[in-house]
Amino acid sequence: MQKKNFKNLSSKLFGIIFVLFVISHFVPVPYQVMEPGVAEELSPMIEVDSAYQNEGEFLLTAVGTKRAMAWDYFYITLFSPSDKELSSIRDYLPENMDLNQYIELMAELMEESKLQAQAVAFEKAGYQVQISGEGALVVQVMENGSAYNKLEQGDLIKSVDGKKVEMAADAVNIIKNRKIGDLVELKVLREEELLEFNLRTVELEGNKGSPSIGVLISSQGLEYDIPRKVNFKTENIIGPSAGGVFTLEIYNQLTERDITNGKKIAGTGTISLDGKLGRIDGVKYKIMAAKKAEVDLFIVPKENYETAAQFAGDLKLIKADNINDVLNYLKQDQSL
Repeated sequence: MQKKNFKNLSSKLFGIIFVLFVISHFVPVPYQVMEPGVAEELSPMIEVDSAYQNEGEFLLTAVGTKRAMAWDYFYITLFSPSDKELSSIRDYLPENMDLNQYIELMAELMEESKLQAQAVAFEKAGYQVQISGEGALVVQVMENGSAYNKLEQGDLIKSVDGKKVEMAADAVNIIKNRKIGDLVELKVLREEELLEFNLRTVELEGNKGSPSIGVLISSQGLEYDIPRKVNFKTENIIGPSAGGVFTLEIYNQLTERDITNGKKIAGTGTISLDGKLGRIDGVKYKIMAAKKAEVDLFIVPKENYETAAQFAGDLKLIKADNINDVLNYLKQDQSL
């Protein structure tokens, strides 16, 4: 009798545990899971009119993110896997911004990144390009940022650290390449008056790990003239971090010589109109994605190199401050 009761109890416990296990896969928690994402060839995503065909590949790398369920939380907390981590959703959403607004902001920065990549690539290939904008319009000033009570909604940022700002991505790239606690100099047009501000970069709750002054901005009066049409098929990718590899893929299609030397080359980094490669987030997981894809070389911004080197293993890295560093390296090192 006792044996039968024990069996019944065991069956019930197993059933309860099984039900809890299943439920834990469907109960969301206020975290997201970060893990290696895709490493995809860019040539099917980017098509330049009358382009040259090349044997090698440039690959875009991405960080995989998904809403964490209770099971993810317990598993990652208990076992600390090297290829996954939890991050609070609150840590990645700017102040007073919901997830949909954040996605819209990243999509806008992605479109600007495409424009910047085209401008730099065509200019490096010897074409005349015109891209101009009136500056970065301040849409919102966050209470916890250094710009609070200094900048105002409707201000137009004209320059940062003496560098002209024509679109929002220009200002974002310059500030993100500073260290937290650095002073940045802004020239701002308010109505018809040009004002100057020295603001210290801070780490905001919704922008953890990145320097910020605490404003949301958008491009004002953006106009552009690209000599040849470039078609992008990047519907499921947002954010500006692929700007560097976009530039290299477009440039490679514009020039007869295959700058990849027939190799698979992945990379990451924002691009600015002066060709500078800017720091990105999640480089650890982008390195992992590139290694899984068995690439020959990974291009990493100078500011991310130290972290990338910790996870690269046998993967060869090129530390680049600007797009010329990459082009010169590929030109000189035929064997990679």
